[in-house]
Amino acid sequence: MTTSTTTTPVPADPGWLWAELGLAVEVSADVRGGGLDALVGLALRRNPRRAHLLVSRVLGKHLPVPPGAGLAAGADLAAQVRALPGFPTRDGAGDGAGDGARTGPLVIGYCETATALGHAVADGLVGSHYLHTTRRDLLGVPPVLEFTESHSHASHHWLVPQNPAVLHGGEPIVLVDDELSTGRTALGTIRILHAHVPRSRYVVATLVDARPAAARTAFADLAAELGVRIDVVALIAATVTVPPEIADRAASIRARFSASVPPAEKSPPAEKPPPAEKPRPAEAGHPVRWLTADWPADLPEGGRYGWSPAHRRRLDDVLTPVAAAVRAALTRPGGRTLVLGTEELMYTPMRIADTLAAAAGSGEVRYQSTTRSPVHPVDVEGYAIRAALTFPAPDDPSRVSHVYNVRPGVYDDIVLIVDSGADAASPAAVADPAGLVGELRRCAPVAVLTLPAYRPAPRPAGPPPDAAAALDLPERTLPERTR
Repeated sequence: MTTSTTTTPVPADPGWLWAELGLAVEVSADVRGGGLDALVGLALRRNPRRAHLLVSRVLGKHLPVPPGAGLAAGADLAAQVRALPGFPTRDGAGDGAGDGARTGPLVIGYCETATALGHAVADGLVGSHYLHTTRRDLLGVPPVLEFTESHSHASHHWLVPQNPAVLHGGEPIVLVDDELSTGRTALGTIRILHAHVPRSRYVVATLVDARPAAARTAFADLAAELGVRIDVVALIAATVTVPPEIADRAASIRARFSASVPPAEKSPPAEKPPPAEKPRPAEAGHPVRWLTADWPADLPEGGRYGWSPAHRRRLDDVLTPVAAAVRAALTRPGGRTLVLGTEELMYTPMRIADTLAAAAGSGEVRYQSTTRSPVHPVDVEGYAIRAALTFPAPDDPSRVSHVYNVRPGVYDDIVLIVDSGADAASPAAVADPAGLVGELRRCAPVAVLTLPAYRPAPRPAGPPPDAAAALDLPERTLPERTR
């Protein structure tokens, strides 16, 4: 299910897609000074109702990045949070070993796109506790809060802290997302959290703040209504003006470049998993190696249930031996290596990739992740998503997942990192994600590293999530994207 090269003439202007969609951008603040193009590219969605997608160049989701770039983006956002007037800072980190113990703010990242970014922001806020939302159905672990985005590609998010007490402190909450379009998701989340346990301060940290003026006013209005302070920090702030006929423009562009997408890549309106294929003989693809990590049973592989400063320090201790085991499995340790996370499992793979990149003689290491986001690939200069692989999602084969810009000849090795916690109906899906591995092995030798999925002890099922949390958020306006 790979894309082929286009036979359509290549536009001369590298910014052609912005122009043909009629998008006008005005940058009002730029922390790094590199401009909007340094942070995002542009692509079209596989959705006639939603025209386009801002594709981050630093996040490590849709596009490969040096692993340090994603971590640095989080560090830069954390620095902006620390610089906010009156934001509490501490000289030393508390241990945070207890499930609810912390001495800094609570940082919440949105799944799936911002799970690693939120981790990286929390790393830069001393004593912080981290928690990301999840879309994985976790039997036996009831959610504490839930909200929905009715027009999102994947609408439900849950907060599932191992100890719900992490939501009951008075410290500021820092919400982390990769971009703000209308800001409605952040506003709705603040309402949910404030109804659950009120506090006096919230911060929204994002790579790109593209809210229109009316949306910015809505943040001030909510702060006044709740009697709280709400700050927004971003690496770049810009106003994006969208023409009313953008859907028609996008449809025209998709039709013009349809020759660049083979039939297998053209998705129906409601995406379904690709049909099962007969196993290919070993010679039909590159070799595959299956690895397991020497991983502490009580160390979470991510922040789905909560992540304390103590977890952060323990991860630091295991990264070097895990990265060494990965390096030993590479066919060309000094070549070009892609480390690939899977959907919400982003931060730990990014840290493993960063440790691998720092080792002597490791060559060029890039990091990215699979994603739920359906994006239309076009193999044309100036278009962010040049190729796509589509496969049954490793944790739930009833839906599809994607990875972009991975093709034969780009990498000497691909390291796929999954966790062992599969959907209860398909326990083999993560342990042996044959569909994804089958696609990747067409491109390069594959090493599959399985991390043990952390599961906290079941807690008694209490009442359903707070009614205030079952919030149906309105449809986003531009720039839209699916986490």
